Amino acid sequence: MAAVNAPASDGVNIDCAGASIRLLPDGAVMWEATATLWLSDLHLGKAAHFRKHGVPIGSEPTLATLHRLRQQLMRWAPRRVLLLGDLFHSDINREWIPFAGLCEEFVGLEWVLVRGNHDLIPRALLDESGIVQVDRLDDGPFTFTHDPADLAADFGYHVCGHVHPGIRLRGAGRQSLRVRCFHFAQRQAVMPAYGAFTGMHAIEPVRTDRIYAMTGEAVIEV
Repeated sequence: MAAVNAPASDGVNIDCAGASIRLLPDGAVMWEATATLWLSDLHLGKAAHFRKHGVPIGSEPTLATLHRLRQQLMRWAPRRVLLLGDLFHSDINREWIPFAGLCEEFVGLEWVLVRGNHDLIPRALLDESGIVQVDRLDDGPFTFTHDPADLAADFGYHVCGHVHPGIRLRGAGRQSLRVRCFHFAQRQAVMPAYGAFTGMHAIEPVRTDRIYAMTGEAVIEV
């Protein structure tokens, strides 16, 4: 996979499985040849889930996530949005409403949800918002599922999420910063969590892996 220079705000183009994809600084991927935007692990509704259990967290994380997504939809004008699982964190709560509003705002889009382990969304709500749910999607050189453990012999290059990869960047002295990242291995790419209210799992890449860290403003190969 070779990186191609691009404006920082527009991320970085790389070659993956013979296809050109653009890694965006907020954790999305734009596959321009098919006008498809990839996202994983939004975990919408997580704040409301915590509030239900007595933790006083506002809805700002969900609204911030949807604001970033709206910006990307306006910037790239995709025809399809591919959600790689864990769209909603738990049982449906009122934080579904702003996402349904986003779907209505961009009603011409094709929304595809690859089911994740957290996805308990009632079929009626998915249908109302025009979201198609699948367990696996094969498209071009890629096979999309939610979990890295799904990888099977009949897959194309596997694109997934679930583990929320992060990497620690070290500076001079003892300075360090942990950031979200895209993790590309020989047969599989793991997407970062797109949601604003998600944790990170520190990865241990091998020498042949390629890691692209996100600073919020840029994508940097490390």
